[in-house]
Amino acid sequence: MRRPMKYVDAALTALAGVVFDVIQFFNKYGPNPSFTPKWSDKPLLKSWQKSKPPLGWPRTTDSLCPKCVIEARKKILDGEVDYRILINEKVGEI
Repeated sequence: MRRPMKYVDAALTALAGVVFDVIQFFNKYGPNPSFTPKWSDKPLLKSWQKSKPPLGWPRTTDSLCPKCVIEARKKILDGEVDYRILINEKVGEI
């Protein structure tokens, strides 16, 4: 009785592997749409669509002065300074 069950088990395992590969093939070309939260007009990104931060040693971080950031934001909102200053200059960076 052990020998026939061994072959049945092997056949079921092989069949499951083939079925899984077929499903993965069709999912690659027609994946389910992402979930769209109520607060967003765009769907959430899938795991392969997300960008990952560069990791390494030493890590580089930007330290920002809280008061400087608030002042810069206020100047931009009041129209005193163009918003492109955030792209070209390092506003509030310590």
